[in-house]
Amino acid sequence: MNRARLVGISSVVTAMFLVGGCGSATNSKTSPTIAPGTKLDLATGGGTSAPSAGPAIFPVRPTRYVLDANLADLATSAAVWRMVPHSVNADDVQHFADVLGLTGSPTHTSAGWEVQDSLGVLSFIITDGDVTASYTLGAPNSAGGSAGSTGTATSPSAITNGLPQAAPSPPPSVSTPVPLPTPTTAITPSVPPVDVPGDAEATSIARALLNRLGVLDGHDWSSVATDSGGVAVACAVGSPCPSIPSEASARTVTFSLTLAGTHVHGGEWSVTIGEHRRIESVNGEWATPTAINTYPLRSTAAVFDDLQQGTAKYPGPQPMTAMSSALAVGAPATATIPAITVHVTGVAFGIARWDADTNGHTVVDLVPTYRFHAQVDGGSAYDIEVLALEPGSSVTFTNPAPTPQPLPAGPTPAPSSPPAPAEP
Repeated sequence: MNRARLVGISSVVTAMFLVGGCGSATNSKTSPTIAPGTKLDLATGGGTSAPSAGPAIFPVRPTRYVLDANLADLATSAAVWRMVPHSVNADDVQHFADVLGLTGSPTHTSAGWEVQDSLGVLSFIITDGDVTASYTLGAPNSAGGSAGSTGTATSPSAITNGLPQAAPSPPPSVSTPVPLPTPTTAITPSVPPVDVPGDAEATSIARALLNRLGVLDGHDWSSVATDSGGVAVACAVGSPCPSIPSEASARTVTFSLTLAGTHVHGGEWSVTIGEHRRIESVNGEWATPTAINTYPLRSTAAVFDDLQQGTAKYPGPQPMTAMSSALAVGAPATATIPAITVHVTGVAFGIARWDADTNGHTVVDLVPTYRFHAQVDGGSAYDIEVLALEPGSSVTFTNPAPTPQPLPAGPTPAPSSPPAPAEP
């Protein structure tokens, strides 16, 4: 198989790209080591969210990229990292459970590990190159409850004062006319949330929790807090719908990895904190960014030329305006599609996740990119992110086909009976 390979230009990785930050974990484990000069096999499609290879439903509009400003050359080389997933064992799962206040014991599942009790559910999903952890407050399979509810499948109204109650009457038949409720705008005021922390306090609580779990692992993590929960109102058609003051019932704090001062999209940790400062959920990818080597970069002008020629390589979904000008399969040859002009006003350095392969195993690498600042006439500004690594002798691309797996053996079908002879 023709593998994609990156040849490192130096066996020394600059330490300044791995800056320790205020998100260091109190019980962090030693990061896995990767031999200097490690070669990479990058997948053709980029990240896990690469665009589909199927035909477009509608004709794709041709695109012109024009420069509104000179592009600065940012660097001649840059570091590449690998997201090394944590090797999760029963002790790790038990540590998470203890920090989150769960009393259940770790059990193996088909996906990885799990802990359940009346407080909530903690699970670890382990794949070939990734480990994700998830905690949700609330008893599993509870009926009529929400996060934090410890209800059971038996309705609380089924038993009153210790005596069983009569079963409810069956609903009326379809033929029985049922009067519609009279539209009303009266809304019973909801009970305001109690003791929900503000943004700063929620961020402090979330960071302390992730440090106790040991998942921030000494790197820099930027954070942002947002409101969660609220009240939804539905009104009958034609009836005035009163406004209700928005009241956040929780705060969600999202931590994003930062390397060399650059935000890395993907692999975030999020913590949701509700009333009485209670942890309602935790989600994240448990992996350590480990430096591999430095690799040569193309110039920003050369990568912009790739963008114009339609040969640029994207780490994620390819923008509609950046696709080929070819018509969709089945579109009439005489169709005329107006072109789109995309104005590029500048460029910045970026880091993106990219699927890779090593010895037949899927891994996730963090690769350097250029983020072209773009805008279409009358539209909002956005970034077009393109791979910045030098191709050719340094890197090629592969798309390894999955190994076919035999189907499980099924029961042997019983022999069919011979047809009955026709009557004379």
